[in-house]
Amino acid sequence: MKRPKIYAHGSYIGNTGFNQHTRDFFRALNKFADIKVRNFTIGNTWEKYSLEPHNKEPYFNDIDRKILYEQILWENDGRRKNYSIYPDKSKDFTPDVNIVLCETNHYLYYDSYDGPMIAYNVWESTLQPEQYFNRLLEYDELWVPSKWQRDVTIKQGYDPNKIKVVPEGVDIDVFYPNAQAKHELTSDGRFKFFLAGRWDYRKSTKEIIETFIKTFDPSEPVDLIVSIDNAWGDRIDGFHSTEERLKHYNINHEGIEVIHFPTREEYVNYLKNGDVFVSCARSEGWNFPLIAAMACGTPSLYSNWGGQLQFTKDKGIPVSIKGLTPANHEHKDFPGDYCEPDWVDLSVKMLNAVVDYKKYKSFALVEAEEIHRDFNWEYVAEIADNRLKKIFPSFAFVTTGNIGYMPVIEKMVQSLLEFSNQKIIVYGVECDVPFDYPNVIKRRIDPIKISEHDKWYWKQWACLESLNEGYDYYIWIDGDVV
Repeated sequence: MKRPKIYAHGSYIGNTGFNQHTRDFFRALNKFADIKVRNFTIGNTWEKYSLEPHNKEPYFNDIDRKILYEQILWENDGRRKNYSIYPDKSKDFTPDVNIVLCETNHYLYYDSYDGPMIAYNVWESTLQPEQYFNRLLEYDELWVPSKWQRDVTIKQGYDPNKIKVVPEGVDIDVFYPNAQAKHELTSDGRFKFFLAGRWDYRKSTKEIIETFIKTFDPSEPVDLIVSIDNAWGDRIDGFHSTEERLKHYNINHEGIEVIHFPTREEYVNYLKNGDVFVSCARSEGWNFPLIAAMACGTPSLYSNWGGQLQFTKDKGIPVSIKGLTPANHEHKDFPGDYCEPDWVDLSVKMLNAVVDYKKYKSFALVEAEEIHRDFNWEYVAEIADNRLKKIFPSFAFVTTGNIGYMPVIEKMVQSLLEFSNQKIIVYGVECDVPFDYPNVIKRRIDPIKISEHDKWYWKQWACLESLNEGYDYYIWIDGDVV
């Protein structure tokens, strides 16, 4: 099987969840495919355009250098332009497929692409925006990370045969149980809940904190560590900090400990050292902090609904939901529904987690092994690779002729290239192939001379030789068709 050639389009650089998903996915898929990435975003270390503009990003590695291909930048006239980055001739290939991995309704979904198109999307509501959904219908296939999203998308009207589940993953080399991990904030002998993710209506940040306050008296040795800063919060609710929001909502409890924008290393330490991770969102398309916590063997609370059920089934501490609520509570133009968690049940589950902690911790350590097995990025990339092989089984055209026949063979090649991107293997009989075109593989054969009838066996000879090229299928095409 030939390695698929993929032209990827997405927000590869940066520190958001989508940046992480895009980067981890294509890094892992690079093991199975030739990839070049057209990147939309810039990171905190960006200075100006250059051929190697992202070298100072703390996560940047050799795979990023290998697959990053173009940087999208906005021009003064409001248009976007693609600039070459990390140039390498190995990336100057004609792709077998385009994969667009972005947030819902992103610009890149609406661009024009040559060749087959796959949209890879993570979404939280039961409905996609109508304009965007109609654009998705034009793609050859849609990938989503969960059965839940597949089901609601089919219900909206998407062809079941064109939508496939390709889950997200977790970096098991970073997120794993570590009993020796220490952090001063979690080593004072008090029970620690950890809440991570921006302050957000969909993520139920306010309601989770209020439930904690109602459940635990300040005199009890139980704390809630919160890392819930919202970098865009002042544009959404006018507040500039978590403290401002807590004060506005009259949330006051001695057990609440606020941390601000922890480094990645600190964040990982909190996940490993906290006693219980708490997430009770109204909806999640995936929920990266939750799967990271579970991969660390940390008992985790979560709402029993949405995309996160892809990896939480029969794991963790699920919280019941009361029903559905319109998604446009948060953004007026959002269609569809979120869920409304049962806050009383969350309170009960938080209390149970403290009282029966040893039991939940023992379960969580076993479940971490299952997360590592089923949702490591290499396994996820294998799922994607297997899907690509089914959609685009590799084949090549095969033909042959001697030097006198080459003008006819060349006309046939020109004709094939008008409608096909498949490789064409041309065998010159006792001669080198005298022409060169994209997608043409030139080979020479020197058959053993037996008799004057040898030319009738040239095609069989060429077909046998072609089996060494590694394709799944071969189509013989005779020059006489011209």
